[in-house]
Amino acid sequence: MFNEQNAHFKKGVAVQPICFGISFTNTMMNHARALVHIYQDGSVVVSTGAVEMGQGVNTKMLQVVVQKFGVGAENVRIESTNTLRIANTSPTAASAGADLNGKALEMACVSLWERLENVAAEHFSISNLKIQNGMLFDGFQNSGNNWLDLIQKAFQLRVNLSEHAHYATPMIHFDKVIGKGHPFAYHVYGTAILEVTVDCLRGTYHFDKVQIVHDLGKSMNTHIDNGQIEGAVVQGIGWMTLEEIIYNKEGKLITNALSTYKIPDIYSVPSEINIKHLESQGHEMAIQKSKAVGEPPLMYGLGAYFAIRNAVRAFNPDAEFEIDAPYTPEKVLMDLYKGR
Repeated sequence: MFNEQNAHFKKGVAVQPICFGISFTNTMMNHARALVHIYQDGSVVVSTGAVEMGQGVNTKMLQVVVQKFGVGAENVRIESTNTLRIANTSPTAASAGADLNGKALEMACVSLWERLENVAAEHFSISNLKIQNGMLFDGFQNSGNNWLDLIQKAFQLRVNLSEHAHYATPMIHFDKVIGKGHPFAYHVYGTAILEVTVDCLRGTYHFDKVQIVHDLGKSMNTHIDNGQIEGAVVQGIGWMTLEEIIYNKEGKLITNALSTYKIPDIYSVPSEINIKHLESQGHEMAIQKSKAVGEPPLMYGLGAYFAIRNAVRAFNPDAEFEIDAPYTPEKVLMDLYKGR
């Protein structure tokens, strides 16, 4: 109806499904380590190989410790990444940082928890240890003792309160020679519907709405995950519409600075981004069944190209289009009047 009623503005819609495998396809990179120290004052210090770059991985590492030990976040400190503490780290990439390092951290916490369970059983008569808000429970019965009591007793008994754990993703393998194997721990799924309005006089466009159903598994932190999805969608739209690499006739890169190489900014953000989480059981190889959410939503941006293309076709149905991304306003303008 919009397109019928508007001569110089046309809307386009595209549906973009994704299926994204999680793991490094180079199998040897799928491993990580974590080091956990519990100090006699009850504080917990964590080192992993994950690099926090704004994606929230440190928050998820913090959550692993808090949920396993039942202590407050104020008792836990996540150390900066340092190869003197955690050696042979894999890159924080391939959306696998939280999974690899989180699994290693979980293993370290489990080993420490087993030692603390023995101390609780022998010296506090707690047969079913649970810790809530720093208090020790025997099942549902408050023992009257707290986390600090437990740690100080373990320290007095010379129990090892440090643990270094190593995690390697099981089952994955891939033979690059024959191109076969099981390269991914699991897959992430989702679908986006993108709606764009194209100014058919200028060749410019704006994305009105992106609606997403995304498979997060059992999300550990929906605020972080939604932020990752929103950022990835905008980055993906920029990838498909702005980020053009141009060489001159001599082969020199001329889009070599932010003055010539355009990246998405606040004006590239769709007017509306709606995210619905697909109800799923998650996957055992994802940390706490919370599926990776770094790179998969980037692929929703592919739909930006086709949404614009559909809008252009609504204006110029007879044009023969080349597949040429990114679909910059210059290219859009040329396509709008191709053959006219």
